[in-house]
Formats: sequence, structure tokens, C-alpha cells
Amino acid sequence: MGADDLTYPVLGVFRNGSLKIAATPAYLTTYTMRGLRRGHFDNLRIVDSRSNWFRVRSARRLHGVGRFGGYNLFFNQWIRVQLEIEDEHREATVEEVKDLVIKDFDAWDGWKSRGDFDVLVRRVRGARTVPELLSVLARMVK
Repeated sequence: MGADDLTYPVLGVFRNGSLKIAATPAYLTTYTMRGLRRGHFDNLRIVDSRSNWFRVRSARRLHGVGRFGGYNLFFNQWIRVQLEIEDEHREATVEEVKDLVIKDFDAWDGWKSRGDFDVLVRRVRGARTVPELLSVLARMVK
């Protein structure tokens, strides 16, 4: 299964606990060649808008993205990545996902610098379902 088979938006949970909200497959699968080599996608866990958990088994470079084949002045290349994803056959609960999001809010001070941080926290805590929570995040975190 690949990134196109997920129901968007999705929430990616990295090994270090940081999160990425992706509204489209292209946003989920665009990264740098350096990041891919350093294992950015290794064991990435994903919850989709059907409340299902998935895990990235492997990631490989497809092609460069953007002008000049994706290369920039620092010789790092933006690329599109093909993900091989496996279904964990486990449903995410809204409380489980809220806890992950709130932990990320607490772990990174950058969240608090948002002018609407209090509104974001209220909306996250007020979400009643995983799809609603992911939709709130996708709209507010662009």
C-alpha cells in the first residue's frame, strides 16, 4: 500500500515524537534527499482520517521536485518519495491522538509563538472524533 491509499488529512508521528499534518499525498511524500538518507521516514507512524494506524516500512526516492531537478544552492535536493506502508490493523482513539498532539505542543516552544495558540489548543481538545481532530489541524497548521 502507498501514500495515495490513505484517507487525508493524515497525522505522521516520528520516532522522536514530533508530528506532521499532511493534507495531501504530495505533502506527505515531498522531502529532501538528505533527510531520506538520514532516515526521516524510518518507522514513521501515520493515523489517517478513517482513524486507522499505519507504519512506513520503506521509503525510496522517485524523482526531484521543482526547478533544477529539485536542487538548491546548498546542493540538497527536494524529492518525491515512494512510501511502502503497512496497515497496523488498529484503530486510533480520539483521546490517543489528542494526547500525541498536546505532547507535541508542550515539547516545542514554537507552538506557543502562534498568535492563535489558545484557539488551536481549544479546538484540539474539543474535537470529538479523529477525523474532526485531523481536519482542525489541517486547517490551522498550514
